[in-house]
Amino acid sequence: MLERDNQTVSLTPLGRRFALQSAELLRLHDGLLASFIAPVASGRVRLGISEEYAGAILACTLPHLAADFPCVELEVETGSSGRLNTRLQRGQLDMALLVAPADVAVPQARCIKTFGITQPVWVAAHGYLQDLAKPVPLALHGKGCPYRSVAVDALSQQGRRWRTVIISAGVIALEAAIEAGLAVGIVDRARVSQGMRVLTVADGFLSCPYTNCA
Repeated sequence: MLERDNQTVSLTPLGRRFALQSAELLRLHDGLLASFIAPVASGRVRLGISEEYAGAILACTLPHLAADFPCVELEVETGSSGRLNTRLQRGQLDMALLVAPADVAVPQARCIKTFGITQPVWVAAHGYLQDLAKPVPLALHGKGCPYRSVAVDALSQQGRRWRTVIISAGVIALEAAIEAGLAVGIVDRARVSQGMRVLTVADGFLSCPYTNCA
């Protein structure tokens, strides 16, 4: 198995073959022992993901979860943060990735992990011109979504009239309406596309409060 000289010790061809074959055997041995020692996560997990971040999560994170926990049956549902939060409260989801107002207290009974802060901004198409004599046309998320509340509350505090052009739980439809110049809306700054411009105080829109991604 071993060859020796005055300076070194090395494997013989037979020794190298034995080492390669035994390494695989040892790996199988360690895996077998680990299956008895460490509990294996299994069962069905119902996960809700906010529509704004579903694409990134599905592409980057879920494949790794499936590989690391092969015995877990993952069931994913996308939707507005408000709808998913309601389903979470009713026990219809086990976990959810949601957007929530940063200044709202979280019930102590809930296990919350904040992943980051989002910055909602007012946006419109580059060629959009606001007619101050008319209500602000809005592209709105569904009821319960923090971005919807931010938009409606901000305009109400300014005493500005508004009307609904489109309501959708899916962010794609809202962004399409905004880029087409049909409405203004609120999106996460990270989702501002080339077809949008950020509206400022000069345009008559106040800054939006930050929200948590949790």
